[in-house]
Amino acid sequence: METEIKTKRIQYIISFFQILFFIFLASVMLFNRSFVGLYIFGYRFGEILTLTGFLISIIFLLLPKKYLKDFYFNERQFYSLKLIILSFFIVGVFTGANFLNTYSFKSSSYIWTVSFLFIGIITKFKGAYKIENFFVILFFIPFFTYLFSSGNYPNIVIDFFKENSDKFQFLKASDIFIGYASLNFLMKYIVKSQNRRFLYFMITSALLLPLLLFSSRGSFLGVLIYMTFEIIYSRKYILSNKFRILIYILISSLFFFFSVLRIDRVELERPTVEEIIKVANPSTISSSITSLATEKDTVTVIFSFYWHYGRLESTDPTANWRLDIWQDVFYDVIDENKLLTGYGYNEIFPAMLDPTAPGRLGRDGMNEHVHNYLVNIFARGGLIQLFIFLVFHFSLYKYWKDKNQNSQILTYIIPCLAVSLLDITMEGVQFPFTYYFFLYYFLKNSKRVRVIELYG
Repeated sequence: METEIKTKRIQYIISFFQILFFIFLASVMLFNRSFVGLYIFGYRFGEILTLTGFLISIIFLLLPKKYLKDFYFNERQFYSLKLIILSFFIVGVFTGANFLNTYSFKSSSYIWTVSFLFIGIITKFKGAYKIENFFVILFFIPFFTYLFSSGNYPNIVIDFFKENSDKFQFLKASDIFIGYASLNFLMKYIVKSQNRRFLYFMITSALLLPLLLFSSRGSFLGVLIYMTFEIIYSRKYILSNKFRILIYILISSLFFFFSVLRIDRVELERPTVEEIIKVANPSTISSSITSLATEKDTVTVIFSFYWHYGRLESTDPTANWRLDIWQDVFYDVIDENKLLTGYGYNEIFPAMLDPTAPGRLGRDGMNEHVHNYLVNIFARGGLIQLFIFLVFHFSLYKYWKDKNQNSQILTYIIPCLAVSLLDITMEGVQFPFTYYFFLYYFLKNSKRVRVIELYG
């Protein structure tokens, strides 16, 4: 009896910490950059998370394999992650890094955040309550992020972050996207009914597509890639439930029309479904979609690339700004014979300080990001580190592939990496925190997904 009481007590303690963690995770997903900028004991949450990632990395690097069985998936991932961590010190030595300088660890944060993968181990501990109960709460987040990003950000929340955070920032499109992708893939683990999973997928996609089209090409592209994968893997279900899918299309169309009109600033005061049907005539919807696409030039940018004097350029200013930086970084690395080791972690990339290309540091003079995950790795750690990172991500896919005999995890990995190729997602904290946490959970529990897909 005493043993049972002690076990129960331990389980309640575990559940208590799990609840705290999920409150933290939900806050990261809801408030993104503003939340990780909050101060605790004089340090920002983002700094504490980066330090946590660093400590996990060092422990992982130093501990023998036999103590790390819950922290790795396969041999390739085990050794590639060790090499990623080790490469920081190797590159640092060759580039003369000052390991006592905090900037070295700030500029290398993309290395330490990989260890967020192991934070997912918190879901393995058996508490008094099923971990799935905590996950369910998260499914409402895409709807809240949509409201926050479309004109309904609560003033009380804005004032709170202005007073207590280093920065208040409205939700970035990439952070909205990672919530969308993570929670849609999570549905495969939590909800057995494929009908409910697919309806959730269609509604969240319909609601967020116009918002992301307006806000960010990269995140919009990420959603399109995710949708494509999801439809491909659900094709048998779609073909065998044609009438039900037709109903779902009609329902999601209403959400899409509402979203288009709302984002396009059409005056609709909390319309009901019936009002949407009356107001949203085809010509109005078509006009609104055209307006969105025109304003951000999202469609034409795909065809705007051209070759000019040995460089790839674009007629779109934003795309051309990124292309210009990436190519300058590439040529600078070659010219300075840093192809293998990169620039290291001591300095801002020279391309960002180029006097012939002013404005790269941004309006506040604080931007030093190249807005591309792979280009950043290449510039900091050279070809060697870039290769190790690619092997690491491939190892995660291979683990799933060998375990489940399918490639469904690419539905999650590829869109997330695609978004990171057009933004600073992996150079921050909130995006990799969400991405790697869920990735651990997906990989460790993948057999359950297979059972649901086959028999659910």
